[in-house]
Amino acid sequence: MFKSLFCIFCVFVGIAFSHPHVFIHATVDLIFDENEFVGVQNRWEFDLIYSQAMIAAADANGNGTFETDELQLYKNQIVDAATEYSRFNYIGDGTHFFSPKESKNLKASVTKEGKLVVEFLNTFHIPSNPDDYTMLVLAVTDPTNYILITVDMEQSEVHAPDAMAVEYFMDALDGLTQFKNFSGTVKGLYVRYQKAQ
Repeated sequence: MFKSLFCIFCVFVGIAFSHPHVFIHATVDLIFDENEFVGVQNRWEFDLIYSQAMIAAADANGNGTFETDELQLYKNQIVDAATEYSRFNYIGDGTHFFSPKESKNLKASVTKEGKLVVEFLNTFHIPSNPDDYTMLVLAVTDPTNYILITVDMEQSEVHAPDAMAVEYFMDALDGLTQFKNFSGTVKGLYVRYQKAQ
């Protein structure tokens, strides 16, 4: 009897610790220059409960806008933490994941519904292959499931100069060994690019 109760307890504890605590609706765009894949432009819209807590913590003077010094809280607690611990922008080439070099151009705003929106550029700086296409896959997720990120990859845009030829499409991650630990619901953005001939 005790053993059965203990097993049930463990199951419920596991469920309690595995469900998301923060919800983000994200959009991502891919940024290129004439020589390389520069990075991922992120727009994260947080759920109302998390938003209200973060707005109250950051908007020190309570004026409803975010000055440079107030943005530092978002940089420390959201952007830098994401880069250091789970990145959320997983860029893979089939053999390894690339780590972001830095996060830039941080902006914060609040929607009319009171939701916090954070925008930033995660830079990767992956040069194009001079002899062939460079191929990458982008997945946007938190594998720990602490944060549930929903993103419609079909809404993603590519910003590239004419000097860079870029092709992309969205598809499931099934069959990609590199992404085997990701949820089956996560979609990937498949990209290939090369300097225009």
